[in-house]
Amino acid sequence: MNQISTAISCFVLASSAAGSTLPSPAELVLNFSPAMAQEAEASVDAAAEEKSPWKGSFGLGFSASKTTTNTVGLNMNAALSRTDAMSTWASSLKYVYNVDDKVVQDNFLVAQSNYDRLWAIDSPWSWFLSTSYQFNQTESYRQRVKGFGGAGYYFSRTDDLSWNGRAGAGTSWDEHGTQQGWTPRALFSTNAIWKPIEGMNFEGTASYEPAFTDFNNYLAILEMKVNLAISSVDNLSIYFTLRNEYNSRPGEGDSYNQIWVTLGFAYGF
Repeated sequence: MNQISTAISCFVLASSAAGSTLPSPAELVLNFSPAMAQEAEASVDAAAEEKSPWKGSFGLGFSASKTTTNTVGLNMNAALSRTDAMSTWASSLKYVYNVDDKVVQDNFLVAQSNYDRLWAIDSPWSWFLSTSYQFNQTESYRQRVKGFGGAGYYFSRTDDLSWNGRAGAGTSWDEHGTQQGWTPRALFSTNAIWKPIEGMNFEGTASYEPAFTDFNNYLAILEMKVNLAISSVDNLSIYFTLRNEYNSRPGEGDSYNQIWVTLGFAYGF
């Protein structure tokens, strides 16, 4: 009898263990199991946590400028970018309008677009294409178009610090002024984006664009931007920018340096 009882106990235990692993009739019909449900939920959570490669912003604020006079006015800016493991595309639009004694002292617009792509996934080397359009009512060139292409090198490409250097060639076109028409140019530039803490962003760009026929005939641009997030309001930040354009061959009545300082609020999306 003891042997029979032992055998029955073993059979019951084995049946229970097998029952815990065997699928139910509903699972057999639907071809779906609790384990599969857990995997699906994990996939949804991972997709939700994945950041979008797209970023954009729109800003509005005040501006101060120094050209032939010192003036105060308004500024507007917008930006859109896309970043993935291999490339970065970024475009921006800036507009400054200043009036003094009912006379327009600044009516300036600049639109820029840059595409940068690594040669390989882990390579610091990249190639780039960049273009820009400028309109300036108060400067003799009136309209200016530039386009460049070349090679770049990343000294750092992390979430906290992105810093590269570029060298390339291209051309500029001025509607009027001392540089009227097409001027083939070289390009040497550097760009850095630093995020020291959450919610704070520093960006700096410097470029030197000499004419191939005369390196003393050049355009130079220095631009710095600071963004500080407002913790109490989602996606809202305060920005401060400084842009200095230098023309070694200014037109009649123009200044060598044009400096714009802007301050305002930006909404990111």
